[in-house]
Amino acid sequence: MLVFLLTLWACEGPVPPSCDAMCVEAADLYGGCLDDWGLDWTAAGYDDERAFLGSCETWAWEADLVTRDQPDWLETTCDARSASFASPDATCDDYTSVDWNDMGESSP
Repeated sequence: MLVFLLTLWACEGPVPPSCDAMCVEAADLYGGCLDDWGLDWTAAGYDDERAFLGSCETWAWEADLVTRDQPDWLETTCDARSASFASPDATCDDYTSVDWNDMGESSP
């Protein structure tokens, strides 16, 4: 299944660069939250930050496939989340309140 998704992704092109930026901002914010909570990446279900980034990138690929009929949804969502996560006023709630299962049914 993974090979199929990667092949399909390669044929369709990469997800918007804003999603890469969102994943980096999400890792920075969530990593800081884990530190604040006295936890590490393994406690959150990831081997390390790199595994988290891989999971986030996979989310973007899947969202790209699911939202093909909404061409601007993914870029708009990644832009909004990236800005939220990168904000100097960002809190852990900004990360934990994101519904990562939302694939276009509601706003970012």
